[in-house]
Amino acid sequence: MKIRFLILPFLFFLICISAISCRKYSGFKHDSSGYYYHYFSCNENNGQPQTGDFVVVNMGIRTTDTVISPMTQNNMLIDELYRGDIYCALRDMHLGDSATFIFNGPQFYEEFLGMGEYPYGKKPIYVDIKLLKIMSKENLEEAEERYQEQKKLIRHIEDSLILDYVAEYRFEDKYYGLHFTYDKRGSGPKPKKNQTVQVLYRGRRLDNTEFDNCTDAEHPLTFELGKDQAARGLDVMVQNMCVGDQVTVVLPSSYAFGDKGNEVFQIPPYTPVVYTIELLKIVK
Repeated sequence: MKIRFLILPFLFFLICISAISCRKYSGFKHDSSGYYYHYFSCNENNGQPQTGDFVVVNMGIRTTDTVISPMTQNNMLIDELYRGDIYCALRDMHLGDSATFIFNGPQFYEEFLGMGEYPYGKKPIYVDIKLLKIMSKENLEEAEERYQEQKKLIRHIEDSLILDYVAEYRFEDKYYGLHFTYDKRGSGPKPKKNQTVQVLYRGRRLDNTEFDNCTDAEHPLTFELGKDQAARGLDVMVQNMCVGDQVTVVLPSSYAFGDKGNEVFQIPPYTPVVYTIELLKIVK
């Protein structure tokens, strides 16, 4: 009988604690390891990452009123730093899940981000995550091998890709090894190294699909020639143009995105690209 009376107050105490925890962050549940969570989508039939797995996530980090890191794609290795860290939260997710997690601000900022003293007082940190991909260590190594083989292949065929494009579109001009053609000729002066210029441009792949552009004359790309402030190919080509010229030029990877490529634009390594460039003015 005494045991029963002892158990009832204890259960009541647990219920009260649980209710307080839920009220602390409305709509969030509390995990026993210390963080809070709220799922927007949950795919329970999909796999979950394990310690040592490699994951790709869309992740944003914020406080209630300050963005610390905007939502970007991140590659992460699941390897726990401390109990209740972000890796604990990730291991509870399924492929395709999206959720928001709440962590202790100072601990997350200082131990996970490694950014020194926490500047936001006692505010917690909110982490918005969508789990995009899970890869085991073995699959990751296989993918890396395939990637390196692809890089070698593209590197060997880059010159022939350029020559085929130049022949198809009849580019007859050449400057510093760059094949180009005039779309429009201007009558202004030619800029010199260290001068600041304003240009409009469109960047395309060899299949002519566009990956980048700056076409608003009120907000042109402005950069100083010879200072590595723009892609090397743009810098070199503009030095051979007159104000008012518009040219289309094929840039080898050495003048564009090199052996790394560009993940944002989905340009593989050693990939030539095409730019249409218009020189608007030389800034005095």
